[in-house]
Amino acid sequence: MHHKHPPLARPALGHYARTELAFVGSTCARMEAIMTRWAEQLSNRYRCLLVTGEHAEPGVPVSLRYDRKHFTTNTASWNNFDDRLLGNQYDLALVNGNHYPATRQIVFVDEAKAETLVRRTDQLTDVAAIVLVATDRCPDWLQAHCAGQQTPPRVVSLAEIDTLLPRLSATLEAAVPPLQALILAGGRSERMGEDKSQLVYRDGQTEVERLSALCGKLGLPVHLSVRNSTSDRVTGDSPVVVDRFRGLGPAGAIASAFLAAPDAAWLVLACDLPLLDEATLRRLITARRPDRLATAVRGPGKEWPEPLVAIYEPRAYQRLLQFLSLGYACPRKLLINSATEVVELDDGAPLTNANTPEERGRVLEGLRQPPQT
Repeated sequence: MHHKHPPLARPALGHYARTELAFVGSTCARMEAIMTRWAEQLSNRYRCLLVTGEHAEPGVPVSLRYDRKHFTTNTASWNNFDDRLLGNQYDLALVNGNHYPATRQIVFVDEAKAETLVRRTDQLTDVAAIVLVATDRCPDWLQAHCAGQQTPPRVVSLAEIDTLLPRLSATLEAAVPPLQALILAGGRSERMGEDKSQLVYRDGQTEVERLSALCGKLGLPVHLSVRNSTSDRVTGDSPVVVDRFRGLGPAGAIASAFLAAPDAAWLVLACDLPLLDEATLRRLITARRPDRLATAVRGPGKEWPEPLVAIYEPRAYQRLLQFLSLGYACPRKLLINSATEVVELDDGAPLTNANTPEERGRVLEGLRQPPQT
């Protein structure tokens, strides 16, 4: 079958984020106060976005504030794709549903805004909860409208609305991107003079085999990043991710992994770290912050984090492409200029690089030495 455009895997987004809720049916002041309170309570673990509307025409088409810096412009345009590009950076979007729709809804039964709710019936596609404001009865039409849902909405009074937070927290926890391992087995190994992924340091295992086994112990699905699936030496049964961004090194490999699976988080591992061990990887995974762009380790005395022993969250994909568009293909530059959780290591040995025959010789010599007691 002929495709006019190549098929791409699309992230599981709604109008904005992976998890989003529209508050609809009461006054904007009441709903936005609750939205703000919920966002504050959830922000210690999740990145939250509030989407509200202005009743008056804004002075400029686009206005953005960061800290004390305020951006305004009269020339910018905005559409639904811009909504998704913005929302993709957040775990949760709380939306004023009196102005804009979202994939799930919290419906307020409020006599003062009854007509507003009726006008938005077609936006009530997946009602998570019904909040009764100054009443103890849900309208018959709303009950009938929700009757076909797979999960019936929970009905609470306005005073009980915060009891919905644990369920929302559980939804957000379930939506944390699954972690997969990406082993960079497609490097050119020019300084070493032979394929670093196929070198053996101990136990008769190549480095790609050893790292695959380590990730298997940690319960992570393993993918091998290769330049070309037919020419690169690939061992074992692990699926491969062929580099779709040729000539960009590790940045291209990471972008290719997200291109294949945009809803996964990727533990990226280089094949030139022969002393990298299970304990270091466990510490990294335990310290993972899904609300950040990435989580990376840093050796003692090092100024910057290690970009090739790092977990990249799905939101890193968009920012990585933006850095590439500015002419920067260094993953470390991405980490140090983004919201990255850094894990400080007490021992730098697991991050020892072996990129040349001389460095490999020193590592092998160290491995031959008996352990000190």
